Amino acid sequence: MEQSAGNVETLNEPQGNARVLWISTMAFSLGFAIWGMFSALAPFLIEWYHFTSTQVLVLAAMEPLFAAAISIPLGIWTDKFGGRTVFTILLVLLSVVLILGTFAEGYYSFLFLGSMLGLGGATFVVGNAHVSSWYPKSKQGTALGLFALGNIGITFGMMAVTFVITSVADQSDPEGWRIIFPIFAIPTLFMAAIYMFFTSDPPNRKLKNTSTREIWAVYRSGVVVWLVPGLYWVAFGTLVFFASTMPTYLVDHWRVDATSAVAFYTPVLVVCVAVTRPLGGWAADRYDVLTLLTWMFGAMSILAVLMALQLSFSLELVAIYGLALLSGAAAAAVIKLIPIYFEHVGAVSGLAKAAGAACGFTMTAVLAASNFLVGGYTLGFIVWALMNMAAFYVSFSRVGFRDVKPIGAPIAEAVPAH
Repeated sequence: MEQSAGNVETLNEPQGNARVLWISTMAFSLGFAIWGMFSALAPFLIEWYHFTSTQVLVLAAMEPLFAAAISIPLGIWTDKFGGRTVFTILLVLLSVVLILGTFAEGYYSFLFLGSMLGLGGATFVVGNAHVSSWYPKSKQGTALGLFALGNIGITFGMMAVTFVITSVADQSDPEGWRIIFPIFAIPTLFMAAIYMFFTSDPPNRKLKNTSTREIWAVYRSGVVVWLVPGLYWVAFGTLVFFASTMPTYLVDHWRVDATSAVAFYTPVLVVCVAVTRPLGGWAADRYDVLTLLTWMFGAMSILAVLMALQLSFSLELVAIYGLALLSGAAAAAVIKLIPIYFEHVGAVSGLAKAAGAACGFTMTAVLAASNFLVGGYTLGFIVWALMNMAAFYVSFSRVGFRDVKPIGAPIAEAVPAH
């Protein structure tokens, strides 16, 4: 009996690589720990350098802005040169940036430093493409969900900053906090060596001879290539937006102590996002992804409206942490859509990550503008609620997805309508 092309392709797929999965997860966690540093510093910069809350929100927005800008080329380079090479180079560059951070002085130098630390957030794109290249489509949701546990690295970065500020740095010398940069630079360089010598690209990787022009062509392949990043804008954007703004928002609006905001309330948010990502990936491997996203974005829309109302501190925390739990699962489900519909996973992952990071920058800027122009955060949160509703509409109506055929599926296997 002649074997079908789809079955041959399935047999040729790598069946997994636990070493690549866990090393990528550790490297991604370290990258996100570095990414979380600047958000943690924001409330303290108000005290030390007399920056306004609007200024530090702009500082916090620099990391996701640069991460958005660099994510697309990183995704393309990963498809072209392989995750092992690109991730190693990225970690080396990040260690150099950390060393340069010890010399930052003045608001504009902090703006530049915050931008360059966005490289830490961009580690997701490279690791996501590298891990997915080692796993068959039937297991990619679970594998990428486990990889996404690296989101919890933001918590370590925030707690490390708080520990240095409160326990290590000389309280009479605010500049003592700068020791945090070499503390992170050394393990980052060490991780680059580990990634270079202990990971590998799959032996049957087909994209190493693919031209950059062919990879760029995926962005002109249809509306789905833009709808997936749109959904990720909301799902992953929840983490980036909240992690960037929550410390400043809690301190400025709810008068929470800066140390508590950085070392407790925001880390809990990150943990909520991280713990549900494997669950979301597992569910996406077993159930219809767009149906799952419909329920999750629907619940997120309700919670976003509750958050915008700002009725009480307790209800605000319920809304924020509820959004975090749902967004972690939703982000994993959205990522599962990429290998279902696209061969160039790195290129589309880069676009999705750019969208999520751009959401963090955009919404942080919107929240800063809301605070500056109308003296409060309600308007910014209303905008966020509307974005959640838009994601719900896309997943519920399946606009753009209804007539699109998954990779390797027969025509009849296009996503069904409700």
